[in-house]
Order: sequence, then C-alpha cells, then structure tokens
Amino acid sequence: MGRSRLGKGQMNRAQRFTTRELLGGVLAALALVLSTAAQNDKQVETQKKEVFPRPTGPYAVGTHEYLWVDQKREEPFTKDPSDRRHLLARVWYPAEAAPGKEPALYVLDMNEYPEKSIYRKGQDFKTNSVTDAPLAPTKRPFPVLVYQPGGGTARFIATFQAEQLASRGYVIVSADHAGFSETVLFPDGYRFLADTMLAPKETGHFRDDVLNNWGWLERDVFPTWLADASFTLDKIAELDKTPGQLFYKQLDLSRIGMMGWSFGGATCVQMSKDDRRVKAVVDQDGQLFGDVWKKGTSRPLMLMHHGNEDKAPKPEDNSVMKELIEMTQAQDRSLLEHSTNDWYEVTIAKTQHGHFSDFLLFFPKNPAELDPYRAHEIITAYTVAFFNKYLRGEGSDLLKAPSSEYPEVTFRKKKEEKP
Repeated sequence: MGRSRLGKGQMNRAQRFTTRELLGGVLAALALVLSTAAQNDKQVETQKKEVFPRPTGPYAVGTHEYLWVDQKREEPFTKDPSDRRHLLARVWYPAEAAPGKEPALYVLDMNEYPEKSIYRKGQDFKTNSVTDAPLAPTKRPFPVLVYQPGGGTARFIATFQAEQLASRGYVIVSADHAGFSETVLFPDGYRFLADTMLAPKETGHFRDDVLNNWGWLERDVFPTWLADASFTLDKIAELDKTPGQLFYKQLDLSRIGMMGWSFGGATCVQMSKDDRRVKAVVDQDGQLFGDVWKKGTSRPLMLMHHGNEDKAPKPEDNSVMKELIEMTQAQDRSLLEHSTNDWYEVTIAKTQHGHFSDFLLFFPKNPAELDPYRAHEIITAYTVAFFNKYLRGEGSDLLKAPSSEYPEVTFRKKKEEKP
C-alpha cells in the first residue's frame, strides 16, 4: 500500500499549471483535474451548484476575507525590492443564523486568477457560509485552527472541512502563499508575477527531476511558507486584541491548532516544532520537509495518508517511484520515533491525494475510488476528534482503536507507556 504524498504535476512560477510529470509531494489533485477537465466541461456545467454538504454542527457558519501585507518583509519571489509580502486569508467561524442571506460563492473574485485558472471551474459554486454573518455568542473564546493549503492551491481548497469545523465551534484561518499559488492580482491592485526563485527546469530524468524539485521546495519555498504561517499567527493575535474587529476578545490564543494538506501539512508539522503557539497538528497527506522529521515534535500529532498505490508516469520509472516512496515513509517513521507526545496515523483505503481537498467534488466520481463525500466524512471525523481532545479536553473512541463506523481506515497510535 502506498502511503507517500508523491503526486504528479506542479505549478511553475509564472502561475500557469503545467502537465509536467514531476513529483513534488504536491498537486496530485490538480494533475487529475487538468487531465480530465476538457472532456468534463459539459458535465461540470450541469452539476448542481451546491456541492458542499450542509454543516452538521450546532452553529451556522460565517466567513470573511482579509488582505494582510507584511511591511517588514520583502516579497521573496520577485526581484523588485519595494514589493512586500501579500497574504490573502479566508476565515470561517461559528455564526448566528442569517435567514434570507445568500451564501458566499466559493471563488469571490475571479480577477484574482489568470484566464486559464482551474478555479474558473468552480466560480459559480456556492458554499454554506454567509459573508460577515454575526459571530455566535460564546461564554468562552473559540479555539483557532490555522489551515495550510496544498502547494499551488488556494486558501479555500478545504472548504469541505472548514465549514464543518466552524459549525462545531472552531475559528478556521487559511492564508494563501504567493509564488506557489495561482494568485496574480490582489485586492489592493498589486499584480504579482514571480521572476526569481523559480522551480528547476526539467532534465527528462525522472529521479533527478523529483530530487531537484524537492531541493527547490526545501531551499526556497518552505522557509517562505513557515514565515507566512508565523505572520498569520501574529495577525490572528491582532484580530483578537483590536477593538472593533469581528473577533475582538473572541479567540482563545492558548488553544491554537494547525492542519494542512500536502505541502501545507508539512508546514504545519514543522511549525509545531518551531512555534510554541501551536498546540496540536494534523498533517493531511503531506510529505515532510524541514528538520522536524529528524528531531520530532513535542506536540500531539496526527498523520493522515491516502490508501491508493502511487505509480510513476512511465512504467519504466516504477522502481524509482518505489525508492522515493520508501524515502518519504522513512521520514514519517523517524518523525514518530522522535516525537515525544501522542501521535496517530490514519490511512484511508481507496483514496488518492486529491481526496483531502475540494477538487474531487467538481468532477465525475471514479468508481474505483472511495466516494469523495465519504472520504471527507472520514477526514472530518478524525480531525474533529483529534482537536476536540487536544484543544478542548474531550475524549473520543475514534482515537482509542480502529472503528467499525469507518472500516476504510487503518488506524495506528503511539503505544501507551507502562507505568
């Protein structure tokens, strides 16, 4: 069973998706979407616009977007020294019901993206969230979850779980990462085009291309994402402490968790080691980067994996693929061996990398794979159980042993030490 987060396809620095068959631990879902988009255009047009299941928690869901500019930091992916790092953030939160209010669109402004953007496929989809709905009253400030999207994807790419978590009393904050996303235009008029720290050119040799790509991600991209995540935590604290803000004195800064998909998952795990503000972390199918896999984390940790076997683009490269998968699995084992707190592993049968995102909701289902809605139900259930335990102190049978409710899951946990 392949549990690597290796995936085909990547995004170049000029913000255009390519069909290059590179592995980077990111964008497997995009590769799937791009390979089928042309023949499925008609089917997408006839799909219902309400693709997201209704949230099942006790709260309605509100949403708001922010543009954050880090004036202390130059934009690393452009050569202009006057450019400053821009982050677009979307927040989902527990809200009061807003009868008669239209739910927010999935993509708020298509001008943010280039003409051939994959997000134009979802521009008419509605969410269950109401823009600027009144924050639900609470006796205790809400815990916060910082979501990190996959490499090259948008801040809202896990709306399926963000809305569910918000309906259960969490505030979820997710920011994009320019230079490894499709955004080309920001609300303040800033036009973004990366012209430095570009992805390595292909050599045509599968193994070399993969390792070169990993090296670029490790050296150039990962440090920027960590800095973005730290800045996001700073801005969350600012929201809580600024009078007049929607979240003024409503965020529990002592109960912050992080979760992310793919490259975003790797960012979360590293942050759990580097930043004491992060109290617990869920990595959803993310290949590890940084040094956390060598040193471990002191925070509670959950690793989620897809269950389908990864195969190379060309059959003659399958032996190299196997070698690369073994490398990522060895890093997972090292992480768990060096981590000092509770840890869990969840592998979901018949899933691929894209199941941990919204992408598979937009296209016809693959009958050989797990239904995306079922996969999302499982991902959300284990994510909720984990954060409820480590941010709210609520126990869950899901974290004790394999569950008959979710037979698709292979479950492992850290063995309890004998007294």
